[in-house]
Amino acid sequence: MLRTIPAFLAFLAVCSVHGTASTPSASQPGVDSLGAADSTGARAASDTVRSPAVEETGRALGSGELREPVGIAADSRGFVYVADAMAGKVYRYAPDGGSLEFELPRDVAGFYPIDVAVQESFILVLDYSRNGILRYDAEGSYLDVLLSFDEFTRTRPVSITAGEGGRLLTTDVAHHTVALWTPLLQRELVIGEFGRSPGSFNEPRKAAFLPDQRIVVAESGNKRLQFFSPAGGYEGVLQPPPGERLVAPRSIVVDEEGTIVVCDAGAGKLVLFSAGGAYLETVASFGGRAISPSAAAAVWDGRLYVADLASRSVLVYRLVYRRGK
Repeated sequence: MLRTIPAFLAFLAVCSVHGTASTPSASQPGVDSLGAADSTGARAASDTVRSPAVEETGRALGSGELREPVGIAADSRGFVYVADAMAGKVYRYAPDGGSLEFELPRDVAGFYPIDVAVQESFILVLDYSRNGILRYDAEGSYLDVLLSFDEFTRTRPVSITAGEGGRLLTTDVAHHTVALWTPLLQRELVIGEFGRSPGSFNEPRKAAFLPDQRIVVAESGNKRLQFFSPAGGYEGVLQPPPGERLVAPRSIVVDEEGTIVVCDAGAGKLVLFSAGGAYLETVASFGGRAISPSAAAAVWDGRLYVADLASRSVLVYRLVYRRGK
């Protein structure tokens, strides 16, 4: 059964348990109102255990081949999958840099891939022209249309994220909502409505699962991140310190340690936060050159793949964890 959670109801539900959330303050670094929904202290304690340093590897994938890399995913074998919207193509890059171009979908006049996700042995491609998710195998062979969003009212996703057990997250800029889909491809819940208040959205561009299955959402219009419980309840707003404000957060990814990497194409930087909302680091270059990150993918060994609009390639960083802050 579909559960729609209007922003004001989600906010009131949280306030009834934790008290009224604090108003975001420009002078307050890190989490602005997330602390109002965090009464356990568990997240804050975990932040002091491990935090990453970002290192450049000097490697880039797809140089001279990609035109507009806007979606990216990676699997446990080290293969990287990139959606190139302008070229209307999807590529797979091997760890050694070798590339493979996916088949074009059959019986489709246009193909405009804007995001990609890995779900078990399948590669899911969000085709904006078809308003649906196409399914491929890992070798780039087209299989079928997994899900057509035309079957649902007011549904026009711009991103997909694969979670545990076959669940999916989508964000919808046109309708300012985030949807959670079951493994049976049923829409379990829809979060949000247009606005600036807690729990509301203005251009939600990407959502991701945290290790504890909470949901974090990046909004371009409101220039912030918001946290929600696994059931869709509003938990808080996160913004970086005043000197590191977000400009146009376009995508996010969460690694196995819970580190949140925000791709802020408008500001030309990556901004890192802990799972509890603490600001960690900003990265604004690769090889001494400015970047314009549109999406990122993290894998188990610490590699961070960043789709970069400035160089039209995939930049390879590494997250190296150390004890303490």
